[in-house]
Amino acid sequence: MGTYWRMIQFLSMAKKELLGKVLLGLGVSVTYVLQGFVIAKGVAQVFNHGSMAKIIIFISIAVFCIISRAYIIRYNEWYTRVIAAKVKDRIRGTLLDKLTLLGPGYQSKKRSGNLNSLITDGVEASEAFLISYIPQAIITFVTVVGIVSYLLALDWQVGLVVVISMVIVIIAPHLSVPLVRNGIIGYWQSYSHLNAEYIDAMQGMNTLKVFNAGDIKGEELGKNAKKLAKESIRNTSVSLVDSALIVLFMTIASSLTIAIATWHTANGSLSITAVLIILFLVPECVRPIAELNNSWHASFLGFSVAEEVFDIMDEPIVIKERKETYKGKKNKQNLPSVTFENVDFSYDNKNDKALKAVNFFVKPGETVAVVGKSGAGKSTIVNLLLRFYDVSSGVIKFDGIDLGDYDLSYLRSCIAVVFQDTYLFYGTISENIRMSKPDATENELIEAAKVANIHDFIMALPKGYETIVGERGATLSGGERQRIAIARAVLKDASFLILDEATSSVDAANEKYIQDALVYLMQNRTTIVIAHRLSTIKNADKILVLEDGLLVEVGNHPYLMKKNGKYAQLINAQHKTEVKANGRK
Repeated sequence: MGTYWRMIQFLSMAKKELLGKVLLGLGVSVTYVLQGFVIAKGVAQVFNHGSMAKIIIFISIAVFCIISRAYIIRYNEWYTRVIAAKVKDRIRGTLLDKLTLLGPGYQSKKRSGNLNSLITDGVEASEAFLISYIPQAIITFVTVVGIVSYLLALDWQVGLVVVISMVIVIIAPHLSVPLVRNGIIGYWQSYSHLNAEYIDAMQGMNTLKVFNAGDIKGEELGKNAKKLAKESIRNTSVSLVDSALIVLFMTIASSLTIAIATWHTANGSLSITAVLIILFLVPECVRPIAELNNSWHASFLGFSVAEEVFDIMDEPIVIKERKETYKGKKNKQNLPSVTFENVDFSYDNKNDKALKAVNFFVKPGETVAVVGKSGAGKSTIVNLLLRFYDVSSGVIKFDGIDLGDYDLSYLRSCIAVVFQDTYLFYGTISENIRMSKPDATENELIEAAKVANIHDFIMALPKGYETIVGERGATLSGGERQRIAIARAVLKDASFLILDEATSSVDAANEKYIQDALVYLMQNRTTIVIAHRLSTIKNADKILVLEDGLLVEVGNHPYLMKKNGKYAQLINAQHKTEVKANGRK
């Protein structure tokens, strides 16, 4: 029941709308009940040879109920969509806010396809319970209590049968939850897995084509689709059995009440008018319960999804801001320093440390390069500086202040980053560059693009800065995407710059443009450069050499080459590789 109550809390922001939906639903029930009552009265008039005038009045009221109900139902359907949109928007917003707070560290452990399914289709599945079942439960309770109270006054035996049968019919579906639970969870897991696999296949289409693996992937997707179909059929079977039993109970109850009522009429203890009223009102007890049962079955998927939603909501936030955070004034002229003091770090609290007792100091305005083999801990330094993770032990200081004391938004606003794997969002070139400064003027935008050596290329496109770059920048080359990322960093104009393998995956033609742009970008900034291509960092003020998470060497290029240690080995190994590659050419 805990899951149900937590789901209901999402309705707290739509209390007025929920009340409105309940009132509309009750309005529909009132028209049904009144219609049944006046038709019973009208038929009684026929049996009792009443006046035609009274019969016409009862018929007119019944017609009025039908017309009124049509308008109420029409408005109620529109109103339901409004509430649904509002509540689902809140759930999605809450989920996205939490995922943002959890950051890349959490999302790296999840498949994007699974999260995509949860935020889109999963949240949609919650509508049946929140927007249909909860209001219908209130409507059913009020309607049934009102009708049963009146039936008890007419004939207590009939009323008692209705009460017992209604209680059984309402409780019975909830008893099936343990039977349905595992099946629904299995269905949702199959669905989200198929969605994740499908997204992988679409994003990796080029790779599948190159390696002729399309048929293999297609067979895999086919198996996943068949598994989903089996889960769906199994859940439908269980649901149909449940629904059939409820219909059976309701039919027996209706028949039994009519039998008792007619028996009492035959022995003279109940009037013809009363038995006709019972005949027409008992189905009005059944109708809202049938609708409640439909909403209940439609809610099953929402329950299984809700557990994943609450798993995310309950996930502890690793990166926490302190109650009082530092938020200074940005000053481009005040270049920050960076200090690592005995920093240890391991991912997911594993025994293998990504960084081990690392100590270094970056002076204001200094350019420091970090080198080492793959897995040495270079990217970990970037992740820690951006506070995607917090240190396991030790202290990182930014401009002399503990990184944990900073307001996160302010800290990241002081840092511009150009990653190796540039991510461009679906949209225009202008929108992607402006991401770092949404209120930038047109002149600022163009100037940033010129610094990044990408302006002329953009202007040669048919729509210039309004050209759509495609998903993940698919319509652009790697070098063009990288230069747009540099323009984004230029526009941000932060005092601290991180270049994470910024030229490692571009062709020679683009590398010259990118190197020129980076040289300009690094001017008058404190810069940390993560580099695989060691020829690009020879002019760095200081070079840090990492090996297996340890800082093994520190110095400039001439000093480290003269020392003939790990750095010199890396340089010589890379030089030999380049010579061999050129020889093969």
